[in-house]
Amino acid sequence: MTTPQKIVAALERIGQALRSLLLSDAMEEGLSITQAQVLLQCYLQPGRFYGVTDLAEELDLSQPTISDAITTLQRKGLLQKLQREDDRRAVVVVLTPRGKAIARRLWIQQSRRFEQLSERFSPEEQAQFLHFLLRFIAFAYEAGHLHTARTCLTCRFLQILERSGERAPQYFCSLLEIPLALTELRTSCPEHELPQETAA
Repeated sequence: MTTPQKIVAALERIGQALRSLLLSDAMEEGLSITQAQVLLQCYLQPGRFYGVTDLAEELDLSQPTISDAITTLQRKGLLQKLQREDDRRAVVVVLTPRGKAIARRLWIQQSRRFEQLSERFSPEEQAQFLHFLLRFIAFAYEAGHLHTARTCLTCRFLQILERSGERAPQYFCSLLEIPLALTELRTSCPEHELPQETAA
């Protein structure tokens, strides 16, 4: 295998492990993996109100699949539907207190396992690893392999500051008006805007 192929194989192996562990945790909560993904997506973006189309795009699943998951979660008392204030015809979903508690439990279980592994790397290695993954996501989005990417590296507000003698790039957020260390780069930002969104 070439080096790029090995990278893809390694990412796939990690992805399989994450899916398997989430499936196991979801089953213990009486959920399907899709239902767990919906809860986690809403939990990890508390300031966002998702509709069916939004969730389908974020999770790369069909709208009927997401709609079925939402209906089941609503029946279980984990989600509730609300009308948007700016458009009474549109419906968004929000976590109920019980849904938030389950999502929080799922996230803690999922992240804690890999936090312990990450701590075996130095802080510098962790920062570089995060930077590599965010760059990989940005390249995959540019190539059309990902439908959404709300990372700093795909945002119109990110500026790259050139500094001589610096190995790592220096980033600056023009929205927050602050420099960003590699560890401060976001994997999913609620204020994210793509460059073409403002050009349209």
